[in-house]
Amino acid sequence: MIRSNKQESPSTEPVQPRPISDRIQTPPMPEPIHKSATATAPSHAAVIGPKIRVKGELVGEEDLLIQGKVDGTIELKGNNLTIGEQGVVKANVLAQTIVIEGTIEGDIYGEDHISILSSSNVKGNLVANRVTLEDGAKFKGSIDMEVDARKDDFQKFNAGSSFSSSTPASAPASSSSKSDS
Repeated sequence: MIRSNKQESPSTEPVQPRPISDRIQTPPMPEPIHKSATATAPSHAAVIGPKIRVKGELVGEEDLLIQGKVDGTIELKGNNLTIGEQGVVKANVLAQTIVIEGTIEGDIYGEDHISILSSSNVKGNLVANRVTLEDGAKFKGSIDMEVDARKDDFQKFNAGSSFSSSTPASAPASSSSKSDS
């Protein structure tokens, strides 16, 4: 082995790598669309903003958050609908799961679940296998949890007619209940 008295230049010193945490930059988390809608509406949901007004038939194949106004019908088969606190809807509605934080007037069909939160005001008939009504929510109408008995009505809804025609709001089906908060 040969030894040298020559000093090595600083450029030949071994370089210490930075810790991996210094090299990875995590992007900031996006702000939620609406604080309470974050838990119910996926981040990839389409949004009707608070300054948007829609009249007519609204049909889609993706989740939807409504913060604006909608008049007509809403059909989102197999998808989720959230009516935000600022949302005002006058429509018959069909969706997989429906979460209501705002105001809605019309008949509502949830293929799976309807959730009416405390900030909501709902006037209409509800049909779903599962219905959640939070304390403080305003609700006037009927609740029918026998979805199989109402299948024909829902097919009529898809054809453009109201699915409440066989059971008017003034005479709910025998298995339904009425609440007026």
